[in-house]
Amino acid sequence: MRIRNAETYNSSKKCFIRADLEIEDGKFAEIINTGSKKPAEAKIIPGFIDIHSHGAAGVDIFGANSGALVEMSAYYAQNGVTTLFLATMSERHDKIMRMIEETKKARPGAKIDFRGIHVEGPYINKNKRGAHNPEYIREPNMAELDEMMAAILDCGLAMHMTVAPELDGAFEFMEAAIKKGATISMGHTEASGEILKKAAELGAKSYTHLFNGMAPMHHRNAGVAGYALIGGTYAEIICDGIHLCPEFVSLTEKAKGIDKIILVSDSMAAAGLPDGSYNLGSDDGVKVENGKAFMTNPDGTETIAGSTTNLSKELENFVKFTGRSVQSSLLTVTKNPAECVGIYDRKGSIETGKDADFIVLGGKNEIKEVYAKGEKIF
Repeated sequence: MRIRNAETYNSSKKCFIRADLEIEDGKFAEIINTGSKKPAEAKIIPGFIDIHSHGAAGVDIFGANSGALVEMSAYYAQNGVTTLFLATMSERHDKIMRMIEETKKARPGAKIDFRGIHVEGPYINKNKRGAHNPEYIREPNMAELDEMMAAILDCGLAMHMTVAPELDGAFEFMEAAIKKGATISMGHTEASGEILKKAAELGAKSYTHLFNGMAPMHHRNAGVAGYALIGGTYAEIICDGIHLCPEFVSLTEKAKGIDKIILVSDSMAAAGLPDGSYNLGSDDGVKVENGKAFMTNPDGTETIAGSTTNLSKELENFVKFTGRSVQSSLLTVTKNPAECVGIYDRKGSIETGKDADFIVLGGKNEIKEVYAKGEKIF
């Protein structure tokens, strides 16, 4: 496949260059910077990478079989996502293992690359559980870790884990996971600054959905959210205008800088569908009203339960909320997530030798076509 005179996104320069592209065997074989001044024949950006999603298009990842996961992949493709990390909820270990196996079965038929598993639960703090079922939340378990890592890493998938570092045995657990090739994010936590710093020193790379599911900032106590802003780690944000107000998105951008922000959908089955009632993991009765997914607690309060957004919409919001250019903002859905979860050697930018995952944009920067490993998927 050859693409001539394309306005092509250059991740290192955060800008578009004019280039000719050659694609062979699903990879970018050659990229020639032409500097042409002729009208471009196409505008091309890297495919989006979502490292945190629980489902979409009516499919809950936890309860789905491989066939449903394959069907679900079409939703991500049409919204520009070419690489996905399917996220767990807090559940019984055998159910987590089943979800991993169904994901592996679905990979050959999926339109996009189911590149990894994000183990978001069950090793989290019950006090910051959000929509996670407290019945299944537990302390880190080395035997469970070994079984998950064997199932995920030994078949070439990547593994990203959310852990509350204040739990008993968490440091040993994180060290073992990192040593074997997993990446760690801190989340659903109320850890002290000392513990968070220690976790980062051990190799924890990010914070899961910043400001949500963590101790908030206070002017006399930075809280988890404050340490996430001032540290050198990545920070996930759900930029749907519901999980964070626009002002806090702008604050995060100013504090972290564009190179350390990752947009994630944290989407659930209702993404792409009308308001109604949906499942999230083992819990039913997640209501969606005006695009907001929530659960009603016994005391009548509400807890947000995932999102109904996608990375394409979030990128638009991020540009609007921060005033950043599209060119620099693209890093939040391409290069940054790829670097965080350890797949930037093959994903996240248009470079020779990397998978030919890319989006062709229309005249108003709308998604016109989507390609994964050189094959048109939308």
